[in-house]
Amino acid sequence: MDLHKVKELRQEGQLIEAREMAMELLKEDNQNAELLLETAFIHDQSDMEPQAITFYKQALDVGLEGNQRRDALLSLGSSYRAVGLYEQARETLEIGMSEYPDYNAFYIFFAMTLYNLGDTDLAVEILMTKLLETTDDQSIKAYQRALEFYASRLDEVFN
Repeated sequence: MDLHKVKELRQEGQLIEAREMAMELLKEDNQNAELLLETAFIHDQSDMEPQAITFYKQALDVGLEGNQRRDALLSLGSSYRAVGLYEQARETLEIGMSEYPDYNAFYIFFAMTLYNLGDTDLAVEILMTKLLETTDDQSIKAYQRALEFYASRLDEVFN
């Protein structure tokens, strides 16, 4: 049994087998951040968000770097949002945006969280801004200046 096999099983959609193997490996090495992260992914993909949250937090506490830390923060924030823990989601995603400002997925999940928190204006503004920054759609680019102007003025009426 090894971590590579656990990842392979998860990627093939064999989540029960992957989860069983990961849990066995954790009995031997519960301070392996990469194994904890993989176990979190398995639980997340198995619609077991509360358990996934526990493993994401443990993986981050043990120590992750680079893309693994980025993916753990994003997934933890998303899982918090999915179970209705919106303030924890907001805090986690803010950390992710601070540490990985060029990773646009953080902003999208953050906007969804803001929507859940009732801050719909800022949520739409963030989504519009990220759309304008990343799109290649010429029909949107044709209206870029207007969309940039209105993004933060959605409730204003111009007479």
